[in-house]
Amino acid sequence: MKRGMFIALAALGGWLLAPTFYPASALAEDCLPECMHSHGCWGGGMSETFCRLELIDCQQMCNAKTQRSYGAIAYSTKDNACGWSNGWNSQKKAEQMALDNCSKRGPGCKSIVWYSKGCGAVAADGNIVTWGTDSTKQKAEARAMDECKKEGGKKCVLQTSQCTP
Repeated sequence: MKRGMFIALAALGGWLLAPTFYPASALAEDCLPECMHSHGCWGGGMSETFCRLELIDCQQMCNAKTQRSYGAIAYSTKDNACGWSNGWNSQKKAEQMALDNCSKRGPGCKSIVWYSKGCGAVAADGNIVTWGTDSTKQKAEARAMDECKKEGGKKCVLQTSQCTP
């Protein structure tokens, strides 16, 4: 299936939905057909009314999966304090909330990293502060630690890692 094209969900309980335009975000990773199939509305078996309601639910779920969700991590080398935020719809808001949360633990906080639909991590060794991002927490942590060592850190410690929903 191609992004942003007209599609018809065929054979839903023996009936056809009229061709409907689904935004590219709803088609990410074939989300909509998979969702409809998981509810028994792909290939027959369920009532037209049930499947029309499931289609609405699946569209909302697929759109939510592809919307931007930002997170950020702030850190203070002076105070060894961190703060983070997740699930914000803008990078700026995520960074501000991370700074606010960090500032509750120490006054020297700076925004270190932001991430979207993924994970971020911060590692430090004294004044050496590095970060990593990736699709999983484990990979983000490994990147942060690798960067810390590359910057000359001998006793790098993972300070925190977080992921967006």
